Amino acid sequence: MSKVDSDLNTALEVIPPIRQESLGAQFLSQFVSNKLAVVGLVLLVVFVAMAVLAPWIAPQNPFDIATLDIFDTKLPPGSVSGDGNITYWLGTDGQARDVFSAILYGMRISLVVGFISVTAAFLIGTMAGLVSAYFGGKIDALIMRIVDVQLSFPAILVALILLAVLGKGVDKVIIALIVVQWAYFARAATWRSHCRA
Repeated sequence: MSKVDSDLNTALEVIPPIRQESLGAQFLSQFVSNKLAVVGLVLLVVFVAMAVLAPWIAPQNPFDIATLDIFDTKLPPGSVSGDGNITYWLGTDGQARDVFSAILYGMRISLVVGFISVTAAFLIGTMAGLVSAYFGGKIDALIMRIVDVQLSFPAILVALILLAVLGKGVDKVIIALIVVQWAYFARAATWRSHCRA
């Protein structure tokens, strides 16, 4: 064994091994170090919990017409119902529905619509972007031109046109949001794939 090899072995014994962190551990440490991200996560958990627990938190079911009292219409925030059972913390609307209860019940629909539409748009857009990046050539050009056409129109305009054509309903809103959002994911997936190539 030469002098250089023995010095190298001695140096390697002195240097502690570098500890490899998993991707999950790296993500978690970076996430926890960002205070805004932690606050955002806490707010998201609170809002989701409020939406899920709306039947138990809300003082009134705004969809149950039998429980509404017409004398409680358009009350200001902090008012008490005519029978004294309910305090309307955010007031009531023209149909005597508690605004706070309506917000809680409305959050349930909004969270479901947002989750389904973003998940579906993510899956469709990512698959289109990966197919475009993998095959390249004419397929890439065709898919990316479709994406360019989609992105050239304002998203809100496309969504409003689709809702006018499809009609009313939560399922129509989900379809409109998917059509509007998929192109962003396709563009991002294709760009990332080309960067790694």
